[in-house]
Amino acid sequence: MSKKVRLGIIGVGSIGRAHISAARSVDAVELTAVCDVDAGRLKSAAAEEGIPQTFAGYRKLVASDVVDAVSVCTPNNTHMPIAIAALKAGKHVLCEKPIAMNAAQARRMVEAGKEARRLLMTAQSARYGAEARFVKQLADAGRLGDIYFGKATWLRRSGIPRGWFQDIEQSGGGPLIDLGVHAVDLMWWIMGHPKPAAAFGTTFAQLGPRGEGMGSWGVNYNPRKFSVEDFVAGIIRFQDGRALSIDISWAAHTADMYWLRLFGSKAGVQLQPELVIFGTESKTMVDARPHLGRVDAYAAEIEHFANCIQRGEEPISPASQAVVVMEMLDAIYKSARTGRAVAFAAP
Repeated sequence: MSKKVRLGIIGVGSIGRAHISAARSVDAVELTAVCDVDAGRLKSAAAEEGIPQTFAGYRKLVASDVVDAVSVCTPNNTHMPIAIAALKAGKHVLCEKPIAMNAAQARRMVEAGKEARRLLMTAQSARYGAEARFVKQLADAGRLGDIYFGKATWLRRSGIPRGWFQDIEQSGGGPLIDLGVHAVDLMWWIMGHPKPAAAFGTTFAQLGPRGEGMGSWGVNYNPRKFSVEDFVAGIIRFQDGRALSIDISWAAHTADMYWLRLFGSKAGVQLQPELVIFGTESKTMVDARPHLGRVDAYAAEIEHFANCIQRGEEPISPASQAVVVMEMLDAIYKSARTGRAVAFAAP
């Protein structure tokens, strides 16, 4: 058996705590250190979880010999500098979504990983759920036929995260980069990574600037000007003619809804709110509801990360694919700013 991967968690806010809990359940991982700029939060996390080493700054952590790898769970604008510093220090990196503020930053991170010959993997947890893995197997086996369209609706009535999420200089955007990154990534992954051709999008900031629709979570909250969108709609067309669309909100005058579907020539799939396969048998419409075991997606991705380090294998969610996802999000934002469709460069 390969030796355990010694893991350090950088950032112990809500997502960092989720990574700590998940890492505790993974046999291939030894959780050896935590890091955070907030001294009180750092001390509390280390004491509650019994983690032996604490670091106030990420540079000291990545330069130490107490970790083989780190999980980056900090605000979006810090992902690139932390990940690159860790890679240059010879550490493997699991980076929370979105991998960076934009595609340009993501490319720099990928290059740093190649130069360091270390694994850089994105924590796109949606790929690691039982339903997603099952549907991906169906798609890869041709059971759905040609998946020609994907549609994701993820609407929160009152769910704007507090703190840095609202500041474009720290977050890079609102619900598109926060939630849309999951929806776009998951549909694109199941569809087999088609090459994007063009994107069109529009964004709105109607409730957030008025202080409405605030959720109850978030850290380091300081009232500030709301500088991101609270609603986004967009469509991406691929070079082979297929497409996907999204409409996503942090806050809107509507009911909460998470609805994600893929339309195939042989069968269709609803992943949320429950897994349903829509097909036909003997010219009769049939709906199938597979019974799958419950999977902790965070634990599954951390276990996969450790296994890929031990075996030298390519991960399910490599950083190279995250670059393309960021290119699609960048294009939607650019389209929203200009009011025009944005074409991708020809291959």
